[in-house]
Amino acid sequence: MKSIKKMLPALGLVLGATLAMAMNFANNPTERYAEDPASGTEVWYDLTDITPGPTTYQCDEEVDETCSHMDSNFLSNEVEEGEFIKNGSLPLATP
Repeated sequence: MKSIKKMLPALGLVLGATLAMAMNFANNPTERYAEDPASGTEVWYDLTDITPGPTTYQCDEEVDETCSHMDSNFLSNEVEEGEFIKNGSLPLATP
């Protein structure tokens, strides 16, 4: 019984660290935009609230490019990494 009492502070520390890591969520912006490289001109799509998939779009993570941005320009921060692949109709980004 005494050995269990001696281990309580260490168990509390482990539990606290586990809960802290469980609550540490990555920043996932809700707004995201992608430029269609196949269009030949600057055509940006609004990917906000669109789930990647076979009927929408995908990011080929094997290619070292920026798939989507936080705004509809190349200077904005990266949201997803990879090559943007358009699989279906997507809404155009409004300027």
